[in-house]
Amino acid sequence: MGIEEAVGVSYEALIVIIKITFPTLLITTALGMLLTLFQSVTQINESTLQQDLKIFVTLAILFVTGPAIYLSLHDYTHLIFERIDSIHGMEIRLPR
Repeated sequence: MGIEEAVGVSYEALIVIIKITFPTLLITTALGMLLTLFQSVTQINESTLQQDLKIFVTLAILFVTGPAIYLSLHDYTHLIFERIDSIHGMEIRLPR
């Protein structure tokens, strides 16, 4: 494996990580900004309100996007094992 292949694998791993985390980060960031604006306007200074709601929304998002996360990681893992197999010429059988 050369430098170019290692950089390519690292790039693909970063893309998979971004695809997995982007929906959760985007929604919780937007929710945090809306809650901060709401608390500023109403002068409610309750920090647990924001934390509890963000935790609940994050868990709900992960529950909804869980199958997509699984498929993305599953496909990437198979790709990595196929590359390892092609490098070493070994026979690795993965269940499909």
